[in-house]
Amino acid sequence: MTQKQTMASATRRPDFIGTCNVRGEISFYGATAAEIDRSAFTLTRVLRTFGFAPGSNILTISMVPEIIQYGGFERAVQMLGLYGLNADDSLFDAGRVESISRQFNPAAICGVAASTLEGLRMFGHDVATVFAGRTVWARPDAFEQVSAMADVDARRVVSIGPVLALECAHGSLHYDSRDWTIVARDGVLRLTSRYNRIEPLDDLDTGHCGSVSVAPCTCGTRDGVVVLA
Repeated sequence: MTQKQTMASATRRPDFIGTCNVRGEISFYGATAAEIDRSAFTLTRVLRTFGFAPGSNILTISMVPEIIQYGGFERAVQMLGLYGLNADDSLFDAGRVESISRQFNPAAICGVAASTLEGLRMFGHDVATVFAGRTVWARPDAFEQVSAMADVDARRVVSIGPVLALECAHGSLHYDSRDWTIVARDGVLRLTSRYNRIEPLDDLDTGHCGSVSVAPCTCGTRDGVVVLA
């Protein structure tokens, strides 16, 4: 193999291998560091709408296979001069979520799922007390419970295939519309990659029902907005 062929082969290799869950079917999906960084730039704009003070702690709850979705969020936290903390999305790591919340007082927690809520209760913790006074981005299976808690700024975070959609402080669910095109067909969101990606996608049926809003968000972020059904 020539040097040129070796370099071309290297550019086709992903830096990260994660997974996507579409309609309950999990498949592997690769991404380069540059692709993760591009998603981070979008997420910094969403994070800025909350006005977190420099040096604030932000806790991310996710699993290693979700690197494609949550890697950009963690990178965005660093880019804004915030400090990232991590816990696993599992019943048994919920105790660490409580410990981190008590010891490090994070301004926000991202990625709360029903498993986290169940785990906190299993360990005997009052979930509303753990989350009180914080911005909490909850996944679809936990959002209704979190939004019912007093003194919690409940926001949504949704994985749409390999894309992480994050709710801003003004209530819009933003996605990276520079890197991705999302259209609604027959009420279902379909995803197509725009830039040259290591694994391009074309008209992926994401399994999420909803629509795409063309109205500009009042938060000032110009990235795309989805409205889930």
